[in-house]
Amino acid sequence: MRRLSKSLGLSVLFAIPVISLRAQTFRSTGVTEFPRFRLSRGNVDSAGLPISGAKLCLLRSVNVCYQMPSNTGYSSGSIVYNYGLDPRSERLSLNTGGSFVFFSAQFSGGGSGTLDSLSILEYESGGKIVNLLPFVGVTNQSERAVWSVPEVSRFPILVTADFDWMDGETHFSRHFYTVSAYCFSIKNDRYVKAFSYRTSKKYPGLDETNQVQVLNPEREEILQRLQKF
Repeated sequence: MRRLSKSLGLSVLFAIPVISLRAQTFRSTGVTEFPRFRLSRGNVDSAGLPISGAKLCLLRSVNVCYQMPSNTGYSSGSIVYNYGLDPRSERLSLNTGGSFVFFSAQFSGGGSGTLDSLSILEYESGGKIVNLLPFVGVTNQSERAVWSVPEVSRFPILVTADFDWMDGETHFSRHFYTVSAYCFSIKNDRYVKAFSYRTSKKYPGLDETNQVQVLNPEREEILQRLQKF
């Protein structure tokens, strides 16, 4: 179980099934080029904490938006997680044409930990924006990246590394990390978790570095696991 912040009393557990992607590297339908868009953060309360999700809205169709959904269930209390802060985006162009958008926004409860919700968005020809990812949440002591691995998939692959907070460790000390990869599944017509594993060694936390760096040192292991699908 991954603890987000002791000051918030949060416990985060991601239980997403692992699905084999073997022979699922081609999609039967094409991908539309994602239109131009703008980002806006969610509403905040008097303390500057989010009370609604951030939005990604199309410029030419102002009523077509994707709002980062809220959720609950990651603590023993009744906290609603609204991902309204620090909205970010990256266009993911596909070699076969068209593009997705990688969209993220952040929840904060005012403690030392934050949680980002990640989405990979597709624009459908009917004028709808769809999130292709299951729920993926990463803390402020994590790393995420979108990789192109053509020998595995023609679609971008999302990889994340988030810390495992063990007993006796301080929040920003060295930790083991859980590395996960998300790949596009033709069968499901969306992204699924390909695998998840715990690193064999600890990596520096934010006490020692300004940016967690796990994915590059673990790249060979990640690629070997990807090749199995």
